[in-house]
Amino acid sequence: MCERAARLCRAGAHRLLREPPPQGRALGGLLRWVGARMGEPRAPLAPDAPDAPDAPAADPGPGPGPGSPRGGTAVILDIFRRADKNDDGKLSLEEFQLFFADGVLDEKELEGLFHTIDSDNTNHVDTKELCDYFVDHMGDYEDVLASLETLNHSVLKAMGYTKKVYEGGSNVDQFVTRFLLKETANQIQSLLSSVESAVEAIEEQTSQIRQNHSKASHGVVETWSGSAAPPHAPSAKLGATEQGKSLPSVSADPKEEGLEAQISRLAELIGRLESKHLQLVRQEMAVCPEQLSEFVDSLRQYLRGTAGAGSCFHIAAVRLADGFTFVVYEFWETEEEWRRHLQSPVCKAFRHVKVDTLSQPEALSRILVPAAWCTVGRD
Repeated sequence: MCERAARLCRAGAHRLLREPPPQGRALGGLLRWVGARMGEPRAPLAPDAPDAPDAPAADPGPGPGPGSPRGGTAVILDIFRRADKNDDGKLSLEEFQLFFADGVLDEKELEGLFHTIDSDNTNHVDTKELCDYFVDHMGDYEDVLASLETLNHSVLKAMGYTKKVYEGGSNVDQFVTRFLLKETANQIQSLLSSVESAVEAIEEQTSQIRQNHSKASHGVVETWSGSAAPPHAPSAKLGATEQGKSLPSVSADPKEEGLEAQISRLAELIGRLESKHLQLVRQEMAVCPEQLSEFVDSLRQYLRGTAGAGSCFHIAAVRLADGFTFVVYEFWETEEEWRRHLQSPVCKAFRHVKVDTLSQPEALSRILVPAAWCTVGRD
């Protein structure tokens, strides 16, 4: 939400000097959040709100009253609504796994969590069940999320004040407002940087733990060399040719050996390819027409970022004839490497865009394919 507030400050400043938009247009995302919260039955106003003398009696402290919602509830509800692609107020197991997949919990663990949250055993979880579960486990984050609610309301109010000053204020008033707006953005960005540093530290630690576990469980996994890949681009409309990834090679100088030695090395390589399998991951995504440009830009960034991953053998994307359906093919050395990729920054950024731009949940499938097939296809 801090990131949203920062984007709001920047977007609002650019729009102030242009044509005055209707109320709520310049603050579209935030106003939608406020409107959703106002319409949420789990977050009613205090029962005695109309009586002015009783209003100050409400306890503003962190401990909510018996009939009051927990702090941060509205933020959590807003987050989960983005996962509800069908807008039916509930998540299926597939939607749940796609939204919460982080490369740490596997599919079975996520399914177990899904059924734990599904307290009424309906094989789907609604936003209320999700909210109740996470609210019970918030700990100190309750105060943080409650503060974000207050921050969003304050930013909304400040943007209205900024617009008012720039429409009729003096040069001095405009100068002060510009200064305060920039400093607000700087403070929010500084806070966001601190949180992002903590996230990166946790992800690095988690990745190291999973890597050690993978080495202990799969001690005979082959190591892929870093020799250059053939310069042939994939025959896809959208694609990213990976660099620095090739099949294992034998460290020997061909100049010092005869034809027989080279044939022996080739036979050894073919034998290793026949026993080597890659994890093929296929994603099929249907994009909302009005979000197509944003999705394509994010997809290109995802292709470039993933192609640079050392354990990704190849990645390519195809745009189908309807113009709004995309299929991404990824070849990974192992399933563990792919799951580790799910918690990488480039994957999380792409997943965030998919939540906002897809018209329905993506279709994800995986299969093992012989590594020799991939090599033949690239020659």
